[in-house]
Amino acid sequence: MVDVDHQSSLSLTILKPKEWEKVVDEGKTIDAVFQHFTTQNTKLPGKEIIYPMPYGKNYPKLDLVPATLHLDETELDLASTIVGNAIESDWNKRTLICKWIEQNNIDSGYDYIIFDCPPATKLVTQNAIATSHGYIVSVIPDAVSTRGTPHLIERMFGKISKKFSDDAEYLKGKINIVSTYVPHIQLVAIVISKIKTSGRTGTGYTLDHYRHLTNIQNLYPKSVIEPYIVEGVGVPECMARGYPVYDFKDSPNVRNRHFIQLFRKLTDELKTRIDKL
Repeated sequence: MVDVDHQSSLSLTILKPKEWEKVVDEGKTIDAVFQHFTTQNTKLPGKEIIYPMPYGKNYPKLDLVPATLHLDETELDLASTIVGNAIESDWNKRTLICKWIEQNNIDSGYDYIIFDCPPATKLVTQNAIATSHGYIVSVIPDAVSTRGTPHLIERMFGKISKKFSDDAEYLKGKINIVSTYVPHIQLVAIVISKIKTSGRTGTGYTLDHYRHLTNIQNLYPKSVIEPYIVEGVGVPECMARGYPVYDFKDSPNVRNRHFIQLFRKLTDELKTRIDKL
């Protein structure tokens, strides 16, 4: 898992604050990849920024590349830094993660690389887009989330993906296009989370959430997948402890809302779709 969100929520959840602060102080975060471009004579990092087995034997095949709060400043540095030809510079600053994966042969060690991105499509996020085969959008069925989802998806496909394709075509033969660049990213699924249940309605959900759920289903009928993750304190409680819901089967807030079964069904469906990319 690669955390590219400057809020570092994934990193803090998995590593806990003290360990996260330690890796940040040591410079062993995804930010080191971007510093290669923004700071002259800074080498591209190797595999040392990968935190191996943060969960130990519980999840021995899961590794983490942590984020840092400095990514917010790095975003500004990337935007203001130009090295050489403008188009080539634009391409290089957006494919730094591609370059890091290629040079360190990261692909060979993993079946899946999952990027946790902020709800924005700026330069740091575009680095994740450039090397990803697909993306998953998590939506709370309320007015704010459902209103922003079409814009996010249209920007992914209509603008960012096209810019990558145009730049790659222009630069073909002029520079070496990294092998880890993926020309066409695809929408894997829209995941419904924190949907509010209500026993007083025929749908089982509150009227407001069901209305916005219906709206997003009408827009993307093939992309909204089930099961929906219902709102409940069990999930944030598990996050606060730093472990997935699967580790707390005896917790009533997990067991009574059937979170383990819901997440297993959801991840099975996501894996099926991802494997088809």
